[in-house]
Amino acid sequence: MAPAFLAPGVPNDYYAQIRAVEDDHWWFRGMREISAALLGRRLHTSARVLDAGCGTGGYLRWLLERGTFDSSAGVDVAAAAVELARERVPEAELHVAPLSALPFPDETFDLAVTNDVVQHVDESEIGRSIDELRRVLRPGGTLLVRTNGSRRLRRERSDWRAYDGPTLRRQLEDGGLVVERLTHANVLPSLWGRSRGRVPHAPSDEQHGIPGAEPALRSAVGSALLRAEALALALPAVRLPYGHTIFALARRP
Repeated sequence: MAPAFLAPGVPNDYYAQIRAVEDDHWWFRGMREISAALLGRRLHTSARVLDAGCGTGGYLRWLLERGTFDSSAGVDVAAAAVELARERVPEAELHVAPLSALPFPDETFDLAVTNDVVQHVDESEIGRSIDELRRVLRPGGTLLVRTNGSRRLRRERSDWRAYDGPTLRRQLEDGGLVVERLTHANVLPSLWGRSRGRVPHAPSDEQHGIPGAEPALRSAVGSALLRAEALALALPAVRLPYGHTIFALARRP
């Protein structure tokens, strides 16, 4: 298997596991609803959208069904993910590429999203990756970032970290972006997990960390909690203070 077929440090079934749960699991559905709340009218006023780190294409498929876009594109560092994404979003322009070398001209996109990607970017590549995201946005374009969150920055290795808000804000601003909103999410499920000693960790060759099927009651409760967060975050002044997920909404001046 070629090294580029999988992202570094993940098991062989990593993308198959994501594909199996991303449509229906309460966490993935809740994250999409929170994204919609934060993006608001941007879902319907952007001509061209990029999913930077598109994985197996589930989020990009949702964007195209939920929003109104003239065209779409996606990149992922893993060929295995892009193969699956081509099945989900055959109409999108898809490439195997890292955030630090996006294969698009300057000022191509009105909206770019990157979900659970920047936490995996090596420390030496973070600045270049954010510069690239800004470069491919049109002036006034929007970047939505979702990543692992913590009260304090927590590093497990050079290519995995759980962000605190100030660190993520600083990196985006150092890349020439204006941060308009920054909030934690997944509050009560994260508190419950924390009380049981469960916090996000880097994937390994043996452990993918992707949630599996859960009992119906737990799924219903998780869905209701994240739906409530989405309703709250639809109000521009709302910011949630804790959670194992952080969202940032930034703009290219």
